[in-house]
Amino acid sequence: MGFSKKQHLQLNIDALRIAFKLEKENRQATVGERLLMMQYSGFGGLKFVLNPIANEIDIHYSGN
Repeated sequence: MGFSKKQHLQLNIDALRIAFKLEKENRQATVGERLLMMQYSGFGGLKFVLNPIANEIDIHYSGN
């Protein structure tokens, strides 16, 4: 089975939806939800398109 960008994106979106739902419902994930959230692999450089950095130092600063 080959890599599918569309499937990769959908798995990430599904994982984020579950995380937001759990937070809203103030509950722990079920086993099935955990398995789906484990598929999350991030969006790579997309975060810099959606949230441009003002300063190059921001790339390494998490803000926490």
